[in-house]
Amino acid sequence: MVHASYQAVVLAGGEDQILYPLTTNTVKALLPVANKPLISYPLRTLAEAGLRSAILVVIGEKAAASVREWISTEYAGSPGALASCEVVSVPEGYGTADALRAVASRITSASFVVLSGDLLTDVPVGALVAQHNLHASAMATMLLAHRRVSPASETKPGKPPKNVDYIGLDPSRQHLLFYASSPDALRDLKVPLPTVRRYGHMSISSNYVDAHLYIFNRSVLQILADNPKLSSLRQDMLPYLTQNQFRIIRAQQLASSAAVMAASSGGGAGAAAGASGGEAGGSGAGAGSGGVGGAGAGASGLLTAPSTEMETDAASDLRFNLHSELPGAHYMDMSHGAAEPPVPESLLRVQVVGPDDGYCARVQDVQMYGEVNREVADPGVALKLSGLKPGRHDNIVPASCALGNKCTVAAACILGEGCVVGDKSSIKRSVLGAGVRLGANVKVINSVLMDGVSVGDGAHVQNSVLCRSASVQAGATLKDCQVGSGCVVAGGVEYKGEVLVTKGAAAGRCGCCAGQIH
Repeated sequence: MVHASYQAVVLAGGEDQILYPLTTNTVKALLPVANKPLISYPLRTLAEAGLRSAILVVIGEKAAASVREWISTEYAGSPGALASCEVVSVPEGYGTADALRAVASRITSASFVVLSGDLLTDVPVGALVAQHNLHASAMATMLLAHRRVSPASETKPGKPPKNVDYIGLDPSRQHLLFYASSPDALRDLKVPLPTVRRYGHMSISSNYVDAHLYIFNRSVLQILADNPKLSSLRQDMLPYLTQNQFRIIRAQQLASSAAVMAASSGGGAGAAAGASGGEAGGSGAGAGSGGVGGAGAGASGLLTAPSTEMETDAASDLRFNLHSELPGAHYMDMSHGAAEPPVPESLLRVQVVGPDDGYCARVQDVQMYGEVNREVADPGVALKLSGLKPGRHDNIVPASCALGNKCTVAAACILGEGCVVGDKSSIKRSVLGAGVRLGANVKVINSVLMDGVSVGDGAHVQNSVLCRSASVQAGATLKDCQVGSGCVVAGGVEYKGEVLVTKGAAAGRCGCCAGQIH
């Protein structure tokens, strides 16, 4: 379990336009996933990790007010809820790094958890924190997930994949050595050769995705304060840390060495002067100023910071060669073979989650919203994230639902309270909200119908999302569509790949003005 001194920050977003028209009348954090608000899933993840409080950062005061109301009226006091959730609003246009910088004064713990408000995962956060805590040199630990579809399979031959992250890992897949986020404007990727030399080799892949779950040390907050131009964690902060992590490590090592030498010398002031002489490259000055301790520091020059990482590697090799002929140096070679060199530590560690290791998904667009709903409704995939228990037919059908004659509710379906399903209707791999009403001979496949939706007799809905209180009249067919809140879809018409909204909401077509664009 995570120690109580750890804190958590949830980046909950705001009125996300990417999810239009789903977010026309609600904020992203409160979109229903398996009939539970999206934000409830990361909060549940934190509660299961042993945390009792969280800071929720929401973009825009209007969105923040909606989240506060949900917390006070529905979430607070519910079983398994966090004891305290502070909602902080930030201005429109803020990136994830800007949002973290805005709440830096509220973070008092030595390490803290940061995760996206649209993340659904069963990866134990407590284990990530424990792993991070074992490595004192680590500044950050991040969660990586395998992409569901390889970018190469969706890219024309000879063309670079778009909207991907190029992530470089060491051979053990424990250290993040390179990170370039969606470099569409770059012709080439520039990989630092000293990093490759340090680890032997580095593998760069576009098959990983940043899951937006991080464990940070407080030193990250100082870096954000010193670099106000870092606006996004993914696009700015992580590339910055990977490019400068070994420079930061060298600075930490120099400071640590100076502190150790100052503490071990007979004269504290003399040792400090000797260290200064060593840094300046003047061994004579160090010896004259620092007595015994100062002379050692000045003569060896170990505190002299190399100007490049290449010099660092060369200096390291030189120091090892000085002791290669010590008595017994070849004993291990003769008896057990060459000893494996230790893996160099880095500031950035990773935890890679494969398809068989756990569930990890983000609701970043309308397509993923539909997929995540279907997966959370499936007992064999991620139903446990919702806290619901399936019935004997591997579905969720409350007792308050009314089912007609010869209707079918297949496995991996969730029905909300008070649903009415007409005669000979069928529901497959879908989620229906509270109060949904289906007429006779209705087919609903791979779809999400939010609270209060009504579907007339003989209508077909497939791979679509119908927002709250939308209405589909009899005989209509919807495939790959999104229907906005309150929209009335005309009957007897086939719609395919359309966004249907009420007049005044945005461009689209709806039943009240069928055939018109408004």
